[in-house]
Amino acid sequence: MNTLLRQLGFVAAAAVTCFYVFLVLRGPNGIPAMLEKKQQIERMKQENELMRQEIEKKKVIIDQLENSSEARERAVREHTRKAKQHETTIFLQDEDGKVPPQD
Repeated sequence: MNTLLRQLGFVAAAAVTCFYVFLVLRGPNGIPAMLEKKQQIERMKQENELMRQEIEKKKVIIDQLENSSEARERAVREHTRKAKQHETTIFLQDEDGKVPPQD
């Protein structure tokens, strides 16, 4: 009889422990939260990669502007929207059908 009660006590303790673990894993800091954090990390990694690519593109542009007077002149003309003599400039419409405003 004594061993039967002891065994029932162990089974009850194991059941309570399993129930507690189940509640903890299903709770706000459990598996769903871990999965959400993992998705956030993946999104941030993708954003970081896009930013790295953008930085590299800008570094190339900066390098071109530093080393090429022609590139500097073209960038200034594009920014001020002015053309050289005998140069034709064509302005295309944006996606919404508007021509970009002149500065």
